[in-house]
Amino acid sequence: MRAPSGRGLSRLGIAWLASLVVAGLGSPGAARELWRDGERSLEFRGSVRQIVNHTRATDASQFAEAAASDPACLVPATFASCAAFDGLGDKRATQGLTRLRLRLDATFSDRISARVDWDNEFLVGTLGTLFGEAGPADTFFGWEEEIHAFGLKRARDHRRWTTRIYRGFVTYEGERLELRLGRQLLAWGTGRIWNPTNRLTFVPPLSIEADQALGVDSLDARWRLSGFSYVQAVYAPGNRSDEARMALRWQGVVRDVDLSGLVGVFEEAPVVGFDLATNLGDAALRVEAAWTDPEKETWPVGAPAPSEPDAFLQLVVSADINFDIGNGIYALVEHLYNGNALGHGRGTAGALLPFFASTDQPPPSAVGSGLPGPFVEPAGTEIFATSLVVSGSEHLTAFQLGYEPTAALATDLLVIWDWDGSSVAFFPQLRFTGFDTVELSLGAQLFVGPRHSEYGDRQNLVFVQAELFF
Repeated sequence: MRAPSGRGLSRLGIAWLASLVVAGLGSPGAARELWRDGERSLEFRGSVRQIVNHTRATDASQFAEAAASDPACLVPATFASCAAFDGLGDKRATQGLTRLRLRLDATFSDRISARVDWDNEFLVGTLGTLFGEAGPADTFFGWEEEIHAFGLKRARDHRRWTTRIYRGFVTYEGERLELRLGRQLLAWGTGRIWNPTNRLTFVPPLSIEADQALGVDSLDARWRLSGFSYVQAVYAPGNRSDEARMALRWQGVVRDVDLSGLVGVFEEAPVVGFDLATNLGDAALRVEAAWTDPEKETWPVGAPAPSEPDAFLQLVVSADINFDIGNGIYALVEHLYNGNALGHGRGTAGALLPFFASTDQPPPSAVGSGLPGPFVEPAGTEIFATSLVVSGSEHLTAFQLGYEPTAALATDLLVIWDWDGSSVAFFPQLRFTGFDTVELSLGAQLFVGPRHSEYGDRQNLVFVQAELFF
């Protein structure tokens, strides 16, 4: 069972959107109080973000047409050499994303408050790329919608308007009990690059928008024990009973060590995990681990039959330090062991092969063709066994350096080394912040390595990001 559809979101009205923008003007970088009556209040703030990126991509519709017309692409025995994969990355792609975010914070009493962040995203350029920008996700509350007004239609494949509630929750804060219901951020783990214990709102290491994590529709209950210790219970229903996620987590401090332990069931897979953070001289040491026992069957391409994956361990060990050089240099090294690594594939399919699975259901193009089953289809999320840490390699090591020449200027370089495929990802960024109201970023993602490796099949990318707060 799920909540009612979010198809009425767009009916919130252009007038409300415009009035909020006008109300926010003249209050740059800070919340603007719209109303107050004793303890009750209503505040507004907003931002506009523009991102332009250029890379090489794959047109999803062209790939599907090429795969459907080639019998070798329909059955597992020959799928690894499907000729459609020869066209990967053959299309120059420039995308522009404009996001208007409007935020309301309401206080009803000293114990009850609420927050709503409403996003309107306008995407133009080369859309519909393989494993690229998708339409609105299917969530429990259904607070998202793709708008087809003003001639905007997905079929035109070059512009898209999406509206969603980015955050939307009500909070109760008692003496010891805290309850939060709605779409919220639940960020677990101590790792800086990877978080295997975070099964709800993890952000990939190479995400251009590392500060953007879509919330999860859930109930979060916390009971404060003493000091910095508390017990947390979370339930996220999903759209079906087999998508439900629930966990019990303890967090506290033992001597000088920050500790947390986690037990839960995520999409029918039991998970046990922990993380810790402590000081090691002038450096900080972090360890995070999660053990998962998948119960959903998967049928990888090439396997004789579907089966339940083996239990696996994911482990992160990291250390970071600030060196007193100039204004300070930040350095981080972090290693991931991923016991659920998908491998790098073979044939022309390359690193994408593990993202496809076998099925007894023929695609429309194979009906009546006489081809023997099984057939091939895009794999579902069960291949990840609930983990949001997805990699082809078992071992990855990240190095990060950060330096701020001035209070307004910051530089950062992230390098990730793939031990299994001998490939490397470079992610440099330059950021500028001015007047507390404007942020500018310039960055690139550069990949080096052989085909059929973690990063050897990826396409280089450059981007510019600008954000104005009001």
